[in-house]
Amino acid sequence: MHLNGQKLRIGHAPPDRAPCAGRVTPLEEIIRRYADKPSDNVIKPEIGMSFDSLGETYDFYNLYSWEVGFGIRYGKSRLNVERTKCLQEIVCECSVNT
Repeated sequence: MHLNGQKLRIGHAPPDRAPCAGRVTPLEEIIRRYADKPSDNVIKPEIGMSFDSLGETYDFYNLYSWEVGFGIRYGKSRLNVERTKCLQEIVCECSVNT
């Protein structure tokens, strides 16, 4: 399948997760831990973090990048078979497109 001369990449992924009102976001969890045990950086990404939305993810990593001293931007993305976004890379602002 092609779109405007480019190959359309389609993958398989579960649909977006519905936000849960009682769920503590990764940002809230990190800030609570920092209050209990201060360190050099407030925002520290960890393996296994799970976000409810792309916007929440971008905001978290944007805060982290600002604190550490670099910028971020959206990179490559993919659509699933229903043609909804199932993957979105968030990359260093200086990274080169490949």
